[in-house]
Amino acid sequence: MVKSGNKYPEILFISLLVFAMSASSFDSYAQSESGFGVKSDSTESNYTNQDALGGPKAIGAQLKADNQKKESYFRVPIRVTKGWYAWKARLKENTGLQIGINYTSVYMSSSEVIDSEVNNPNTGSGILDIQLGWTLVNRKKGKNTGTLFAKMNNRHAYGNLTNSMFHGIFESGYYGLPATGFNNYSSRLLELNWQQNFFDSRLQFVLGKVDMTNYFNFHGLVVPWTSFLGYGSSLSGTINWPNQGVGIVGSFRFNDNWYFMGALADAYGDDFAQNNFLDFGDQFFEGKFFKAAEVGWVPSMAERYFKKISLTYWSTDAYTRGGNDIASSNGIAFTSHWFFKEKFAPYVRFAFSEGNGENAFYKKDVQIGHGFVFKSHDLLGTSFSWAETNIPDSENQMTVEVYYRFHLTEHLAITPDFQWIINPTLNPNVNSLTYLGVRGRVTF
Repeated sequence: MVKSGNKYPEILFISLLVFAMSASSFDSYAQSESGFGVKSDSTESNYTNQDALGGPKAIGAQLKADNQKKESYFRVPIRVTKGWYAWKARLKENTGLQIGINYTSVYMSSSEVIDSEVNNPNTGSGILDIQLGWTLVNRKKGKNTGTLFAKMNNRHAYGNLTNSMFHGIFESGYYGLPATGFNNYSSRLLELNWQQNFFDSRLQFVLGKVDMTNYFNFHGLVVPWTSFLGYGSSLSGTINWPNQGVGIVGSFRFNDNWYFMGALADAYGDDFAQNNFLDFGDQFFEGKFFKAAEVGWVPSMAERYFKKISLTYWSTDAYTRGGNDIASSNGIAFTSHWFFKEKFAPYVRFAFSEGNGENAFYKKDVQIGHGFVFKSHDLLGTSFSWAETNIPDSENQMTVEVYYRFHLTEHLAITPDFQWIINPTLNPNVNSLTYLGVRGRVTF
């Protein structure tokens, strides 16, 4: 097999051209933090986003989104939870504590497997999340607040199936993650951190067990339990993202539009060992770090989920884990997304790196995608990605993903998902393979 890396400039040019054509229609519509397709900023429990720093996958954003009131066509009315949301509203008013519970399930089937005698084309996994946001400093003042965030989490495969997150690597041959985040490990405190704002939120810090993907190089459709499932549509596979672990993130707003963000985190993070409820990682205090710096432009910080242009530099120190020497790595990633006319949500991303590290897949990748918003948060997503993998002499791998998220009720969403993998790196005997899947999500 021969690398086709010379295709990269042409694909990059086409990606930028498509995004530029979409950008020509941008208007001055000011979208709130309520989410794609929501006409009001109200929630059932009067929840607000207490996270002034993170992206749409962060705990504060998810707590608000899961409690959002949505304008709908006909939907199944559910009234039995009305008391639950009223209680959450009182709890938030009296104590500043916001709580959310959700369960997300996915079932997928691949058209090809590496070894038909051994590997299973089917996979299914679930995620149980309990998320908390508790504003303890300046809650009533509403300025320069300090908030404790926590996420308790259990991720599991169904039966004897391979977990959906790594089905591509172990079963089908797709060198990526067909269901990002749908791992298999015992209950744990996945995130636990304190966010403090200063100078009317112009200066912000997060300290504790953090998820770097909540803060850097995100676009508005990055959340794998509500938007795109596949890795080629959400996160850049060139970045050696660490698992959740001890770290610090800081951000400074130069004005209403420009910001700078930097981070220092455990180079590897949580090992996801079974029956280990609290694991902050073991590299940070050995002086082995994941480092990131980002500069970006937004119309306002409140609109960062919907309108943002950013450039991120990152690097990971070399370290030893489990007797294996892990090489250092670094790279650059660009991303931009925009939401306009209350319907259209295009994004583009391209990145390159050395391709080293335990959690890196690619040396170069390009992603272009789009979300079309209907009422009641119904969302049609389409994306294309191209990647030069870090495996020598492999073909460039491409993916296409299409999904439609349908809200049966305000708190129950069903999402059929289709993924087409061209030149699956770990299954060179086939030219392409497909995934057909369905995701279900219920929130409380």
